[in-house]
Amino acid sequence: MSDISDTGQPAGWELIWRGDKIPPKYFSMAAPSPTVVELAAMLLSGGAVLDIDCGLGRHCLYLGKQGFQVAGMDISPTGVETTRAVCAEHNITFDGKVADMQALPWPDAVFDGAFSIASLHHHLRPNLVKALHEVRRVLKPGGVFAADFPSTASAQYQSLRKQVVAGELSEPEPNTFVDERPEVDEDDDAFLPHHFCDEDDLRDLMQRFEVLSMQTEINDSSKPGRWVVFARKPLVK
Repeated sequence: MSDISDTGQPAGWELIWRGDKIPPKYFSMAAPSPTVVELAAMLLSGGAVLDIDCGLGRHCLYLGKQGFQVAGMDISPTGVETTRAVCAEHNITFDGKVADMQALPWPDAVFDGAFSIASLHHHLRPNLVKALHEVRRVLKPGGVFAADFPSTASAQYQSLRKQVVAGELSEPEPNTFVDERPEVDEDDDAFLPHHFCDEDDLRDLMQRFEVLSMQTEINDSSKPGRWVVFARKPLVK
């Protein structure tokens, strides 16, 4: 599709957040991810937390209600404006910016915590590395980062691998899949890159952080689904 690029598909995410096929778990008033709840418990209330790809604002809303200073970015203007509106309805101050995660528009060392849920893997790996470098830059020394990444041990990975063999998907780099077929719905995320990690790959991606925990989450079919990682920016360079 014409809006696929190495920089995060701005048109693609705008189409998704404007569309009518958004899963309910991503709605503004939906429950937060358990990963974000766990991150909040690790941070002092009142700290500054960054939501990387804030979507429609469910996590900024949750964290604001917990007393955190919330900031968020998304490449989709609709996502940022929706998040700003829902936070305003609940008297939560929201520092929102339309931006690419590879160039976060905040100074160095301003956040106590940061997280990205169901988002970082939508990049080719070199751009994923750039995004993680940006996350580390904006975290304070000792700041905690949480994220999830699809696992190569998952049933989804095996299914996508079969589609590559059948010629239905492209694999522009190892373990990254893109559905470039013209009939794919533009408000589905299949046309975005999906990068899957094994443990070695994930540890390599996180090499500039101190990894606190890294585990595979088990999905509803009792199969490994995704990696969940908590990491800290080192106190010294």
